[in-house]
Amino acid sequence: MALLAEHLLKPLPADKQIETGPFLEAVSHLPPFFDCLGSPVFTPIKADISGNITVRMLRLRGLSGLTS
Repeated sequence: MALLAEHLLKPLPADKQIETGPFLEAVSHLPPFFDCLGSPVFTPIKADISGNITVRMLRLRGLSGLTS
């Protein structure tokens, strides 16, 4: 597992900033994971996460100056 994480997780740059676009692209694959858990109890969590990272919202903000 450590070997896998070593190749998937890049260290943060010196300024501790990450690019918004690639981060949001990666996180956008998280909501379908909750479907794999098979319980409806995760539906509100999935909806909340999806609402926060929708591509539509990001495009409206232009991916620049996005701080939250």
